[in-house]
Amino acid sequence: MGELQQEMNEDCLCEALGELKKLQDFIIHSRTKYFGKLMAKIAGVDTIPFFLITKEEPLKLRGLIKNKDTKEEECFSTPFFRIEEFDKENCCATVSLLLPLDIKGNFTDSICDVMTLKRTSNCVTVDLKSICAIQCFDVDLLKRKIIIEPKW
Repeated sequence: MGELQQEMNEDCLCEALGELKKLQDFIIHSRTKYFGKLMAKIAGVDTIPFFLITKEEPLKLRGLIKNKDTKEEECFSTPFFRIEEFDKENCCATVSLLLPLDIKGNFTDSICDVMTLKRTSNCVTVDLKSICAIQCFDVDLLKRKIIIEPKW
């Protein structure tokens, strides 16, 4: 990729993530005189999930979560993110990692098996110069409930 084309790509990505952050903040913070935080109630979420795509594949980052049964920390990797902060000047973003769960509520590494996404407190700052594209996902991935309970 030529230097000019790389710069244009960075500008577009920075603009897109900046816009995504504004939309997410609008959902969370918009308030009207008569209806209060109606937008947040209608959307039912405070997150717009997305992928960051490198030249080869979706970017996957690793984080830690506490196992609800053993109370021990476990490592997970995910390509699903939520934008937390955006630095247009340096073209970087702080993202939180979203935990992908399958229909049984277990962590899944397969994108095809994702039933729902759960927010985590894991945050990473990403330099957008290595990113080629962004792909947003349906916010319904954050609202789905796990409906299959274990037998025992």
